[in-house]
Amino acid sequence: MQRTNTIRLMPTKNQIKMLKEMMYLSSCVYNMTNYIVRNQFFNKEKVSSFFDLQQQIQYKEDYQMLGRSYGLPRIQQYSETNNARFKLIKSKRQKHVGLPKYYKNRKTNTTIPSHLLIDNSQYSIKKNYICIPLSRQMRKKYHIGKTFKIKYNGILKHKGKQQRGQIHFKDNKFYMYQSVEIIDKPIKDTNIKAGVDIGIKRFLSIFINNNNDKIIGSKRFLRQWKYLTGLIEKEQRKINLIGKRVSNKLIKLYRDRTKYQNNLFNNIVAKMMRVLVRNNVSELYIGDVKGIRNQNKKSKICNQMINNYWSFDKLYSKIENKCQEFGINFIKITEEYTSITCPICGNRDKSNCKDRIFVCSDCDYIEHRDIVGARNILTKGMCDLRTSTHWVEVNPLEVII
Repeated sequence: MQRTNTIRLMPTKNQIKMLKEMMYLSSCVYNMTNYIVRNQFFNKEKVSSFFDLQQQIQYKEDYQMLGRSYGLPRIQQYSETNNARFKLIKSKRQKHVGLPKYYKNRKTNTTIPSHLLIDNSQYSIKKNYICIPLSRQMRKKYHIGKTFKIKYNGILKHKGKQQRGQIHFKDNKFYMYQSVEIIDKPIKDTNIKAGVDIGIKRFLSIFINNNNDKIIGSKRFLRQWKYLTGLIEKEQRKINLIGKRVSNKLIKLYRDRTKYQNNLFNNIVAKMMRVLVRNNVSELYIGDVKGIRNQNKKSKICNQMINNYWSFDKLYSKIENKCQEFGINFIKITEEYTSITCPICGNRDKSNCKDRIFVCSDCDYIEHRDIVGARNILTKGMCDLRTSTHWVEVNPLEVII
């Protein structure tokens, strides 16, 4: 499996100038490649392969100034993306498949700098600095030797076979992304299973078949998100009065909200994994909420939370990646009626739910509503796999006619 190490680069003023120029040249190489392919597409000619594109561009001034270590991976990535686009067209899964756009500001008619791509064998990350290559023209222009060292802050969390690297410039900071290939961890061989119910206000509710449970998340997370959303709405109203659609402050507010959401997801997933690892869980059944956005019966505020605050696709991805790292089998389970069904007697009645508390109208079973949902998801998943829902028992289901 692939993982990514992220570190923040600390370049000097001269190195910042060099990196920005290289990012500009990287966009130029991309735009030249895109221009060739788009013309071939519109003229109904055969689209050039990666090798043919590299032969056409390698003698261009921008390519040689950037260097083969950056220009070649840029063309290679474009070819990979273009091949995937043609496969999507042939599969007819999507009606409209657009062509790649240029890195260009159409108002000023200037090229926009983009990220740098580095081949896996052309860079190295040491203890306190990274070493990246430079073309002959760049070394001659800035009077630098063969080695180009940049200090960094951060920790390499993942160790494995080094893959392609990327350098991005965002929030006025440079970041290095190192992709590594690590060995898949074997799935744990235990009979401890867990069910997880995903909620909006309380993100994760966990029930384990050794009778342990945990609720992760609170209303304060939602209140903070609403506060940031209110600032965005206020800025939008302000710029609409002067006939503008976007401003630097609005972009920053969106960026701050996205950062908050990413940090929130990272923290709650980390808390969940500590609970699962401590209980030696081998399988995780999680409720699949796919299609919930298509329901139009919810209030305006609820729809806003589901479509913006509750990015469950991103949350699923983070949970699945962490499960792979810790050797936990990740399984999605449909969650229809799991929050209103009594796990003891099976009574299914909407009156069972009293706000966040579940009270069964038949057997008087009382529990938190989200824990009931997680418990029913666990039961549903284990029954689907013909596994006993009791701890440390594995028996086939018997059908009595």
